[in-house]
Amino acid sequence: MGILRKCLKVVPLALCLPLSAALRVTAHPPQDPPPQCSPYRVAVHCSLKVLQLWHNGTLIREFPIECGKGGVGKQRGGDHKTPVGDYEISWMASRNSAKGHRIIDDKSWCSDNKFYYGTTGPLLEKLWTNSYGGDQATVLSINYPNAKERKMGYTGTCVHIHADKHLVDGALKKSYGCIHMFPKDAIELYEMVDVGTPVKILP
Repeated sequence: MGILRKCLKVVPLALCLPLSAALRVTAHPPQDPPPQCSPYRVAVHCSLKVLQLWHNGTLIREFPIECGKGGVGKQRGGDHKTPVGDYEISWMASRNSAKGHRIIDDKSWCSDNKFYYGTTGPLLEKLWTNSYGGDQATVLSINYPNAKERKMGYTGTCVHIHADKHLVDGALKKSYGCIHMFPKDAIELYEMVDVGTPVKILP
């Protein structure tokens, strides 16, 4: 715990961030705008395989996670790496929650960093499957690449913090770049944060 606290003290997070323009695209399901300033922040420590939830500067929860099979420092789509940097939750979707988008079998997808309903979509973005929690499907998408990364030419879309039921001997598997959580933990996190919550991803 002391190591994690020390790590976060040297990495400040902006708590007030603008709503992604993608959420205002009328072709996609509407979602309530986030509060102007969130009291929560998420810190992801890939090397420690820990996700922390902070509230007004106090650490309140820690969850086990798994990150990308390609390591960290994502710069292009398909590199199977987890990005490192400052982000925010850009949209949320779940099977059962009253907030965010509702995940529906065979109809819920992500493409170009946007949630949408349709009959077809990217092969790895079937949000209703066990890869996203199945009957406990829970997805918190982040805005990778952020504005700075887009200017630097970084590519890739649909990087999420999400539930995963594809376990190996009861343990989480490495991802294609997303952040995997046990379904019960992803649901707990989902209910405490909102769109606009800052997310800091560390190596």
